[in-house]
Amino acid sequence: MRRSKARLRATHGSVSRGARGSAHRETRDSVPRETWGLPPRGARVVTLLLAAALVLLAPLADDCRGEWPPWSRKDDTADARYPDVTVSAASLADRLGDRGLVVVDARDAASYLRGHISGAISIPVGVLPAVRHAGSAFAALGLAGRERIICCGDEALSGDAALLFWFLETAGATNAAVLEGGLDAWVQGGGSIVPEPSTLREAAWKPAAAPERLATQEYVRLAFGEDGVEIVDARGADAWEGAIDRSQWGAPVRVGHIPHALPFDFGQFFTRDGTLRDPAETRSIFSDLGPRPSSPVSLGDEFIVHGDGISGNGAVGYLLLRRAGIERVRLFPGGWEQWLADTSLPVVRVVSAEELEHRLAGLGRLFKRDAPPGAFALFDVRHEGDWRRGHIPGAVGLSSRLFADSLEVVLDRHWPALDRRTAPVVTYCYGTNCIRSRYTSTTAARVGFLHVERFCGGVEDWRGIGGRLIPAPRSERPDGAPREDP
Repeated sequence: MRRSKARLRATHGSVSRGARGSAHRETRDSVPRETWGLPPRGARVVTLLLAAALVLLAPLADDCRGEWPPWSRKDDTADARYPDVTVSAASLADRLGDRGLVVVDARDAASYLRGHISGAISIPVGVLPAVRHAGSAFAALGLAGRERIICCGDEALSGDAALLFWFLETAGATNAAVLEGGLDAWVQGGGSIVPEPSTLREAAWKPAAAPERLATQEYVRLAFGEDGVEIVDARGADAWEGAIDRSQWGAPVRVGHIPHALPFDFGQFFTRDGTLRDPAETRSIFSDLGPRPSSPVSLGDEFIVHGDGISGNGAVGYLLLRRAGIERVRLFPGGWEQWLADTSLPVVRVVSAEELEHRLAGLGRLFKRDAPPGAFALFDVRHEGDWRRGHIPGAVGLSSRLFADSLEVVLDRHWPALDRRTAPVVTYCYGTNCIRSRYTSTTAARVGFLHVERFCGGVEDWRGIGGRLIPAPRSERPDGAPREDP
């Protein structure tokens, strides 16, 4: 992380013995800095030491305020390669009937029979077998895997067409694409449709499978929070946050997102009239993805995309990232529905300041005494000094840099009987521009908490609702252990 450092300049000059002696008889505010009673050499040493200390502490001060300078990154758009994974209706019309080109209709059988592009074969994604058997299924339907295969759905954001495209790529096809705008764009462009079905003779599937395009549930479980891996949630920010009704506040509700996942709206890749933006432009848009504006992801990372597991929005995200030149992309096809169905897997929910205040106020005298809540764990993951100066009542201070190594010890001290399967753990830091709560919530999920909650607004939002901050006793350390005398 690049952070701005203050540039300190000190001016030194010789001081006479008389000036040094008179400095002790005057206040330091009333005389120049160089007459504070230090010899010239001593003044230079002290000034240099102070300057060095301020330079070292400048990043820390920025971190404590939660303010970060703009991120400076290399734009790799010029070096990116954009695969030819979508085709316009006009381009398809020019090539329709060419040898080696096959149009595959991904819609259900009834929609196909009502009307489809002439010569298109029907492969509804709903009838495809498990991924490992996809190649054999495609061969039985007449595909060999070397053709230029055009997947067709209903419209621009057709999950069926995108999912079929992913199936083909996972089976090893290297020349598959999706019709931009789907059948709607084909008809609007003057293309004709026919009801008569078309079939191909059985073929032999040639390419080897590409398992690196698939993320299983177990793969996602092991990958979340790992360096070089980002999970992209295509459901939208609202679903990702997991807002609940006030009547549910405090209940262990399984809504939210997979730990460490980031939300992204792939609708940004389309213009207002519904057409796809240029691949380089979409790559630039995606490069802004990150937990905050100053911390974008690296486009060289591996991206695991998932949606709700029902509509195909995850597959659309996969297709659009491939089109944007993102090379290392996997799809978790089961998505949120599959993850949520396994109650042994953790979920992360974003909580508001109002909800947290409501739950803490329900503790009564414990809340007023600044005692840790018994029903859930509450952690302030800011720097020690900031926790000491003032924290949300009941919060135990555990800096993010110590969180992973010290979490078990602090849990044993304050919450020895807490059931990690049902009791939530809440982490917060400075505010919306601070990402410590993201990393610490991921750590909490990794040690067995199934209901993890991020108070993303942190101290900033807490103050915004008039919430009080309690200073810590001088004898108390952030992790709750007494401070040892020197």
